[in-house]
Amino acid sequence: MRKLIAIFSILILTSCEIQYSMLDSSIDADTFSVEIFEEQAANAPAGYGTRFAEYLRDFIVSRTKLKLVKENADIEISGKIKTYNTAPVAVQSDEVAAYNRLTVSMDVSVLNNKTEKDSFKKIFSQFSDYESSNDLSSVEESLLEDINGKIAQDIVNQLSSNW
Repeated sequence: MRKLIAIFSILILTSCEIQYSMLDSSIDADTFSVEIFEEQAANAPAGYGTRFAEYLRDFIVSRTKLKLVKENADIEISGKIKTYNTAPVAVQSDEVAAYNRLTVSMDVSVLNNKTEKDSFKKIFSQFSDYESSNDLSSVEESLLEDINGKIAQDIVNQLSSNW
């Protein structure tokens, strides 16, 4: 009986097939480039466009099969930082906000030189909340890390699924 169970178990395990795919399996391209994002939001920190472009390059390299090139890329990404602002959220009974929200919006253009129908222009917007007792400058770096990750993920999702 034990031999029969063992043989049956082996047959089941060997007949199973595991498949997986990369996030970017539907991206019809091999290379990409990212230009420095133009800072149009008046209150964005100096150099934020450069920092986001670097973040996006690293994000795409680490999560897709695409290779970063300086020119003649299959996919060319550029953009503008349109809004960068804070606003109170979660107002308490004493009319003081418990949290503030940093919101960043970027106008992103993606030119797919291999498959032109996959090119797009879209505004991506994300936010991150922080306690109102904190000064923005003391938490800004961690908030931007969170927001940059969300926007970069949105861009890669758009690239790979073209939704």
